[in-house]
Amino acid sequence: MRDEEFQVLLQGVKEAVEHYHGLRNDLRTTILPRRPKPMEAADIRELRERTGASQAFFGLALNVSTKTIQAWESGARSPDGGNLKLLRLAEAHPEMVFEHLHEPPPGLVQPEKPRRGRRREPKGQPA
Repeated sequence: MRDEEFQVLLQGVKEAVEHYHGLRNDLRTTILPRRPKPMEAADIRELRERTGASQAFFGLALNVSTKTIQAWESGARSPDGGNLKLLRLAEAHPEMVFEHLHEPPPGLVQPEKPRRGRRREPKGQPA
């Protein structure tokens, strides 16, 4: 390592130590959010049942497959990362995650139910 590179590194370490001791306020400190606490299989099942969702709809709301929900609920796998964060959000504020769970997607045209038999005309009026 060249002397000038070493001096740059040494200066950086000195600045970090000064910042740590509160002697500098021109450096930015970023505080990251805590990782969500892991969820047990029973907690995931209880959350899903509380929302009244099937495993398929629960997976649809969380953007994961039904097989993934089944694996979480059986304890074969555990959610992590964004999935765990979303589950914890759903636990605290289910209306945010499952608000439109039981509604058809926008723009979906529901087919009319077919009618059985002929439509009868009231008596006394020609058909």
